[in-house]
Amino acid sequence: MYESLRRLTSGVSQAAWGYFFLHININIGSVSILPAFVGYLLMLSAIGKLSGERRELGLLRPLCIILAIWNGADWLASFAGMSLDGLFTPLDILVSVAGLYFHFQFLTDMAALAERYQPQGSPIARRLINRRTVYVTLMAVTDVLFSLPFELWDNAQTVIAILCGLASAVAALTAMFSLFSLRKCLIKNAESV
Repeated sequence: MYESLRRLTSGVSQAAWGYFFLHININIGSVSILPAFVGYLLMLSAIGKLSGERRELGLLRPLCIILAIWNGADWLASFAGMSLDGLFTPLDILVSVAGLYFHFQFLTDMAALAERYQPQGSPIARRLINRRTVYVTLMAVTDVLFSLPFELWDNAQTVIAILCGLASAVAALTAMFSLFSLRKCLIKNAESV
């Protein structure tokens, strides 16, 4: 039981740090020193550790690998001052849809895990569901707004897209804090065993 809780704690911690790498961006020139592909690799490791508890997580492994490869290739392109975004619109759409589905299902599974291990009356699972809904909705709106041809953009659309992107990042970061709260619950459960 103790080893199982340690494994869950490690997986939830990796998931939380994965969201950190996905949404905190510090660049030197055009290159991120906190690349998003590292976030997906952390989530891939988390899936491996948590899928024994939540089998549905195992189904996300291929999407996570695709998202890690895409973001890794984009990171490598940034060394040449390039980006993969906008090079081939159908591929951009597929990657966006894959990301939306991945985060929706991943956070749903994290909420189910929280429901099982949080103390009675704790709001962690409910917070994760709320953050998931806000995050994925705003991510979808941002993707649609940023996919519009720039000739069609006016100042209002630009402001709305930027605000949706910022709000989506805030929702993801608050989901990250909820995952760290779940980690604390798992640590307390492990200590009481």
